[in-house]
Amino acid sequence: MKNSIKKMLIIALSMMMVLALAACGGGSGSGDAEEGGGKLAEIQEKGKIVVCTDAAWAPFEYIGEGGEPTGIDIEIAQAIADELGVELEVKNIAFDTIPASLSGGDADLALACITITDERKEEMAFTDPYTTVQQYMVVPADSEIKTMEELGGKAVGTHLGTTGDFLISDENTSGVLKDNNVENKQYKALPDAALAMKSGELQAIVCDSVLAENLVKANGDAFKCFPVAYADGHEADTEEIGAAMAKGDDEFTAKINEIVQKLKSDGKIDEWFVKHSEEASKL
Repeated sequence: MKNSIKKMLIIALSMMMVLALAACGGGSGSGDAEEGGGKLAEIQEKGKIVVCTDAAWAPFEYIGEGGEPTGIDIEIAQAIADELGVELEVKNIAFDTIPASLSGGDADLALACITITDERKEEMAFTDPYTTVQQYMVVPADSEIKTMEELGGKAVGTHLGTTGDFLISDENTSGVLKDNNVENKQYKALPDAALAMKSGELQAIVCDSVLAENLVKANGDAFKCFPVAYADGHEADTEEIGAAMAKGDDEFTAKINEIVQKLKSDGKIDEWFVKHSEEASKL
């Protein structure tokens, strides 16, 4: 009898342990499943998506008449929020702080005319490109500068942390300007560079094509722009622009990409280019 009772107790204890372990394992798995364990579920839970930008890149992003960030990328951000059924919060931050903002969880997504590069792919995940740009040179209307080599020894404005900034730095260190360096003046906002060029502090500005065209429009007959070209006849490469997010959440990246590519295929992004190129040039 005692042996029977002992066996029954052992069986009961064993069953309790199995149930306890199953509960622990199931609790963790079901909790992750219910919460999603990813960025999409987190956004749904808080009811908003936080998008960071640097509102100094008209017409992609700029400060509108109401004092708030607007532009092509902000339209994309709002469309993403609408598709996800959440509110949009836009954080206006310095461009060079975007990777840290994403990896640190301060923002869910970045839309800031970000060129997709191999170096940036080490820090961030990207959607497929939604547009392309090329590096352009903006110069005073009466300037005779036509090529990169002619910038040697001159002061050139760039936007800190951008591909224009990197291009001038690369040409200075190992390119066509190596022995005749440009003074690379880095700005936090391109309108500041435009003011500096008007005052004679700069002889050129190097930036993305859409931004260059907007600077020319916004400054009347003061400036002209053209693709960055070299003495041998070749021009700067075309660059692809995409939305960025922290690495490691393929589901979130895929969802954002799906939304962005639909906006592109539906022609909405082209519409916003026309709309904001016109509006930004008036500010």
